[in-house]
Amino acid sequence: MADERPPDDALDAFHQQALDHTRASLEHMAAYGIEPEGRVALFLPADARQHEIHRMPYEHAARQRVVYTTEPGEFTALCPFSGLPDSGTVRIEYVPGSWLLELKSLKYYLISWRHIGAAQEDITAIVFEDLARHLGDPHRLIVTTDYTVRGGIHTVCTVDSDDQPRAAGGDGL
Repeated sequence: MADERPPDDALDAFHQQALDHTRASLEHMAAYGIEPEGRVALFLPADARQHEIHRMPYEHAARQRVVYTTEPGEFTALCPFSGLPDSGTVRIEYVPGSWLLELKSLKYYLISWRHIGAAQEDITAIVFEDLARHLGDPHRLIVTTDYTVRGGIHTVCTVDSDDQPRAAGGDGL
């Protein structure tokens, strides 16, 4: 049933995971002299995101550039200082090797970040690493996150496979 609630023990475990991670994150920040202002909300660690993204074979000799861009505000994660939402767009650009990303599972992957508390720069790097792993051998991969202005600062983070060390003897990542 769609409206069936999870068992109490699963809900308690979820709450405890969020509580433990939020506490550890705040302790980590305090070690660097960073104290949150205002309220603090619970959030989950990056490991709680969806890990599976389905893929389909790319069986063409032609190299094409594939670009996926979320609508503004469709991608959200949580600020690890306050638990407030950070929203923005995610742009994924790649030249496929052997694989294409399947869009429905990519969508579920991206929305799985909604309860995750992590720095914007960390999220961009993790998304890049996840997509590179699922694509296997893309000729190029670029992940850009463009966040809504917050506190008067506009943040855009980009990880480009061309800026990464290459494995010996290979085209692509």
